Amino acid sequence: MKRFFLAIAAVAALVACSGKTGIEKELVGAYDAKMEVVLPDSTDAAAAEMAEAVLTQMKVEMDFKSDGKVTMVMNGQQHGGTWEMQADSSLVIVDPSGTLNFKVSKTNDGFKLTGDEMSFALTPKK
Repeated sequence: MKRFFLAIAAVAALVACSGKTGIEKELVGAYDAKMEVVLPDSTDAAAAEMAEAVLTQMKVEMDFKSDGKVTMVMNGQQHGGTWEMQADSSLVIVDPSGTLNFKVSKTNDGFKLTGDEMSFALTPKK
């Protein structure tokens, strides 16, 4: 009986050590994503207002799978790629258009992905 419990403990330890952990594990799932463009300080107010108006019209969805695949839908067009978290809470997404790098932080209602040129506010799909 003692060996049985030791075997179960060993299997549980192996399972716990495999797969995604921490924020990486929490990120797995489907999200509505609100895109934000990071504008330089020199951008005039009219340009910033126009960019915000365009972005509010875009429907963006992201679905992070536990197998490292990601599906992004922007205005009805679906794009696939891969994703991975790095030790410093950086998210790397690779798709046919290139590589995107984001800093990931938790928010009250989801996550914030902050990049050099664009950011996303992710809220879980219901």
